[in-house]
Amino acid sequence: MRLKKIAGIQSGYISRGKIEPRDDGTHFLLQAKDVDGHRLTYRTDDLIRFEPVLSGKDWILKWGDMLFMARGARNYSVLLDEIPDSALAAACFFIVRVSTEKVLPEYLFWYLNQAPVKHYLGRYSGRGVHMPVVRRAVLENLDVPLPSLETQHRITELNGLMRNEQALLEVLAEKRKDLIAGACLQAARDS
Repeated sequence: MRLKKIAGIQSGYISRGKIEPRDDGTHFLLQAKDVDGHRLTYRTDDLIRFEPVLSGKDWILKWGDMLFMARGARNYSVLLDEIPDSALAAACFFIVRVSTEKVLPEYLFWYLNQAPVKHYLGRYSGRGVHMPVVRRAVLENLDVPLPSLETQHRITELNGLMRNEQALLEVLAEKRKDLIAGACLQAARDS
């Protein structure tokens, strides 16, 4: 099923000028620097506050939204679970918001980060002035397989377990590196 049939898609906030951070700003802005494209996570502790000039088309971010990185050589999506009130996404993102109960946001998030999507985007994406850009129409026409909700639940559970395992393996590798470095330093001092 086409993505546009199961989700709304809107570009992030487009400013006509430079965005000026303000401590008393009415809105937060989630930018590319706040997103970890390798771990597919984001942080909100360093979001800038600013005073946007909103149009009727701007979407305030909410739980279950996905941010799809539309610019650059690597496209990915991040699922939002905790987000401050009155937060907007930067213009480098498309906001993908599920519009039917037949799709779990977690499932769509998983699918948008899979190899068939990367191949599709590589084939149909255009090139901006300086970098590759995914056009909205290309994303809207992405074909998304739609299994039963039960299967979607199973897929998202497995994906969650795999992501937890990867995080643990990274911690384990770091501890192992520290242990080996410590043993080598001790051997150097003892000899």
